[in-house]
Amino acid sequence: MAVIALLTAMVIFPGGRAGARSIRNSQKESWEAGADKRKSDYIFMEAQRQNSLGNDGEYFELLQRAVELDSTDTQPGMTLGYYYMALGQGDTALAMKGYDLMRRHFNSNPSDYYGAIFYGMVNNQLGNRGESVRVWHTLDSLNPHKPNVTMKYAEALQGVRDSASLRRSIDVLNRLERAEGVDIGLTSNKVRALMILRDTTATLAEVSNLLTATGNNPNSSLYAGDVMMAIGRPDSAIALYNRACEIDPTNGLAYYKRAEFYREQGDSIGFDREVFEAVRQEGLDPEVKIEIFSSYIRQLYADTLQQPRIQGLFDTLLIQHPHEAQIRDLYSSYLVAIKDFKGAAEQQEYALDTDPSNTDRWRSAVSLYATAEDYDKALETAGRALKYTPDDPALMFYRANMLAMLDRSDEALSSYSETLDATPVENHELRSAVLCSMGDTYYKTGAIDSAFVYYDRALEENPDNLLALNNCAYFMAEEGIDLDKAEKMSAICVRQQPDNDTALDTYAWIFFKKKEYNNAKDFIDRAIELEGDDPQADVLHHAGDIYYMNGDHQKALLFWEEALKLDPDNLLLQKKVKNKTHFYE
Repeated sequence: MAVIALLTAMVIFPGGRAGARSIRNSQKESWEAGADKRKSDYIFMEAQRQNSLGNDGEYFELLQRAVELDSTDTQPGMTLGYYYMALGQGDTALAMKGYDLMRRHFNSNPSDYYGAIFYGMVNNQLGNRGESVRVWHTLDSLNPHKPNVTMKYAEALQGVRDSASLRRSIDVLNRLERAEGVDIGLTSNKVRALMILRDTTATLAEVSNLLTATGNNPNSSLYAGDVMMAIGRPDSAIALYNRACEIDPTNGLAYYKRAEFYREQGDSIGFDREVFEAVRQEGLDPEVKIEIFSSYIRQLYADTLQQPRIQGLFDTLLIQHPHEAQIRDLYSSYLVAIKDFKGAAEQQEYALDTDPSNTDRWRSAVSLYATAEDYDKALETAGRALKYTPDDPALMFYRANMLAMLDRSDEALSSYSETLDATPVENHELRSAVLCSMGDTYYKTGAIDSAFVYYDRALEENPDNLLALNNCAYFMAEEGIDLDKAEKMSAICVRQQPDNDTALDTYAWIFFKKKEYNNAKDFIDRAIELEGDDPQADVLHHAGDIYYMNGDHQKALLFWEEALKLDPDNLLLQKKVKNKTHFYE
């Protein structure tokens, strides 16, 4: 027995003392591995705590450390992998590393519901159709009573788009329908697959089943009508849209569907009728009405014959929803489109009744009054706006501009200075605009030197301020100061805005002042062409001078006469027209 025991010991512990040493090493390694795992668990829990505190840097570092300590635990790897995927949008290698960590966790722990959900969503986003099917199929098998998972599985199958997968998706949806009952969502998913398969018979059967199961639900009739339109059965579609209107005569969406039907059939009378019916439905959500009406206006606003009808619809909407700011905004946009700027400004003010702290609407109202050239009203509106938002530098700037437009130059300059003080130093664009306006105002008052100082300051703040470049260049030409520099400044504006008539006029005027009359004519012609039916008096006046110096005195006189019609109090123009010759100021 002693011999047997000894042999056994030698088999189990080969090498005597060496064998014992091996056992101790193995135990040590096992203990160290266990210690690393415990440490990894602790660090992972601490990472979660840091994440809850919003400490992203610490969270990321701790996650990495937890994975380094225990690479066998896929849970920290799954979390780190998701983090890598988020960070790796511009780094393919990092994103792939994250994806591999997530896949490893799913393969090891498919029962981790939320981990699998995240992995499935990642595959959906990446377009990994085969892997998406595998993940959602596994999840569906493990969670057969979770309808959202079953639906994701069906969607993944449909993403593959081969006939076998599409048929399987329909089977999965049928299983879900048996458990949950018939509804539009499930039917629409089945119909989508059947239409890809071009199975019209089965599609019609699904639609019929939906209509039978959901009874007098107008939305089912509307959906069925859409399907009929998609498979080329317009007569069936309009019958279903009509049925939806019969079921619920207040359903604005049903009228809208009918309107779209008539539009697609080229029946403009029917289209108009249904849009008007939809908008008049008091029970229809205002947002739906706005969507319907917006589409209608985009198509018809340019037709002046339609304006009374559109106005009537707005009147109806505003009676139904007098305090709906979005409708006021839509009406304001329409009035801008037909160039009723004052009316548009008034609609912005009505919208402000519901929220007087809305800075954007105040700015819009002031700007629209200014566009309508009602500078007194614009100034008054800006003053009221600043009572609600007293520290808004943009509104302060608008107010100063209105003072300048009303020739209240001293007040304007004071207001510009206040605006500059209120504008953050990092807002170079606004500060430059304010300084440019101060330059304009100083020039207007005859303080020429001060004007150019402020133009320089404006361009120091923002070298790309095209208005400052243009105005400074123009006034340099007017004063005969450094015309070469003025030409370079103006050239920047023309390069940046080749279709800007003001920039072209300035450029032409600088060439005129340099006695380069042929160049001047080329650019003034482009400015005149761009202005078309809305010419500016100054541009026409310049054109007359330029043509005169190019020897075309008859055309020059015509330009001067047109300019005088737009600016009848201009004494110099009067003199040129009367004497049919050019005079310098």
